[in-house]
Amino acid sequence: MNRCGKCNGLLEQFTKHEHTEDLGGVVVTVLNAVQSYRCSTCNEEMTAIPDMDGLMRATAITRALNPLRLEGREVRFLRRALDMTQVAFAEAMELVPETVSRWENDVPGTGAASEKSVRHNVCALLYKQAIGRPYDPEVIARMRFERLPEGQTLPPIVMERVRVKHNCEHEDAWDEAA
Repeated sequence: MNRCGKCNGLLEQFTKHEHTEDLGGVVVTVLNAVQSYRCSTCNEEMTAIPDMDGLMRATAITRALNPLRLEGREVRFLRRALDMTQVAFAEAMELVPETVSRWENDVPGTGAASEKSVRHNVCALLYKQAIGRPYDPEVIARMRFERLPEGQTLPPIVMERVRVKHNCEHEDAWDEAA
């Protein structure tokens, strides 16, 4: 039996039906996968999200496939999902680091062709590691960007754990909830 680190009370474990988390620039709502632990004595609650790296990668692909223009914090999130520094990301995208810095700080000037290229590259670099999240390059190739109305933010991306066949075995993976 697990004990609370705060008061040494017993921890009760349960799966949360819905949990919202900011992944550092993109907000996700995770369905039926987050394990939560609540102390029976002090009511302290802790959560554990399974395969956080996989969630980051699948969320990055999902965001890249959404036609809303990327904001700086989302570009930063995509870079971090690739586990790259600004310099490494710039090299991978064939940009100078100053361009990546400007994008991440919402300096205007990112053209549609550059944004499509970044989206394609992010998906191409992640899709083999995000086995539950399909990537069709045609979606980005045909994409027409839209802007959120002033004052609105991107709603949370809803993700769930799915069972997929991978390398002749079934594995748990992340996918966008239908």
